[in-house]
Amino acid sequence: MSLESQSRIFTKSNLVYIPLSITIAHTLNFIINSPLSIWQEFPPKLPNSIYFSIYIIPLLLFISLTFEPIRTRKRFYTLLSLALIYISIPISFRKGNYPIKIHNGLTLFNWRFDSYIIPPKSENDSLIIKSPTTSQINKKLINRSIITFLKWLIFELTLFISNKYEIKIPEKAYQVRLIEFIIKGTPLITSSILLYLNSVISAYLAMSIIYDIFTIIFTIFFRLFLYSKSENSNHKSILIKSGLFTPSEYVSLKEWMITFLFNTKHIFSMPWIASSPRDFWSTRWQLMFSEIFKELGYLPVRNLLITFVPRKIANMMGVLGALCFSSLLHEYLIIGISNIWTGEHFFFFMIHGVIFILWEIVFGYEKKNEITKIKRFLKWILLLTINLMVLPAFVEPMIRKNNILPKSYLAKYYTNN
Repeated sequence: MSLESQSRIFTKSNLVYIPLSITIAHTLNFIINSPLSIWQEFPPKLPNSIYFSIYIIPLLLFISLTFEPIRTRKRFYTLLSLALIYISIPISFRKGNYPIKIHNGLTLFNWRFDSYIIPPKSENDSLIIKSPTTSQINKKLINRSIITFLKWLIFELTLFISNKYEIKIPEKAYQVRLIEFIIKGTPLITSSILLYLNSVISAYLAMSIIYDIFTIIFTIFFRLFLYSKSENSNHKSILIKSGLFTPSEYVSLKEWMITFLFNTKHIFSMPWIASSPRDFWSTRWQLMFSEIFKELGYLPVRNLLITFVPRKIANMMGVLGALCFSSLLHEYLIIGISNIWTGEHFFFFMIHGVIFILWEIVFGYEKKNEITKIKRFLKWILLLTINLMVLPAFVEPMIRKNNILPKSYLAKYYTNN
């Protein structure tokens, strides 16, 4: 086989088309050879491999149709249909006992190029790394590895606590119990609020560690395949020689890698020090999704209302729109994974939207130079208290039926022994 023919095998399209062809063939083979009794009920009970194939086919088709910009309505509606099919599969098969990890189809790297990076031409302009050195790459890799290891140790400790002291979940939804607590004075929770906090810390550390692992892998990839000490402009990377990338695509990938690894904020930016809802939701918690919620929730609602109502009210309603979109996403995941709907996540995010608005009304007039350390600390205490009051509404749906919070066999082993 010639080098040119070998290069054609390692094209971006083949990296999608080959697994797509395999999954389609695997699914068709099952459909042809399976008994008719399987298809007499909907959704049919499928082997895990077939479910995974059906779940991944729309995603691979979607990717294969997005190698080039969308220029026709036909392509747009085709992609929209594939996206709707993709998100409907976990809901349709929610009663099946399929691996939980298959239900989570959210990408880790849905970034905008100019989002969450250090703003150019600012006081931090000198911090932007455009061409990292060997020492900077190695420092990034070593520091991130050490931090990830320390996070893992704390993560195991939180899981040890979760396995040793389980949270007892009442049958009624939290918002119903909250109303009964206000009216009748009945107990709101039956377990310590610290156990709920421990569960959130576990989830936070799990997401943070996964992100860190991807960062480490990407740093190694960048060091091996995209970084070169050679000053020779004719030097070609193995990615170009193999035909996987053209020179222009290689440059784009390298620039994206540098932006992501060296000039992009972490998915979490110390959320525990937030002293206001705006600080928490906008700049510290799940930065990966805040831009998405802004585009799909905040801006549509704000732009719809701004012609009818004053700007401040439109902005407030936009905040509710963003958190409403977030609540629907979380409810979708709970329905797809556990096949239950209690409305607790909707309540949790919408009440946080109300808290966000009330906080801005009460404290929004203060200027930054007027906020002393004592005021900031008191606000931190107030925000922590409010968060702890509504925290069960976020945690309970994730452990009410199928515990989808992180698990550790190591922590479980030591707990049992």
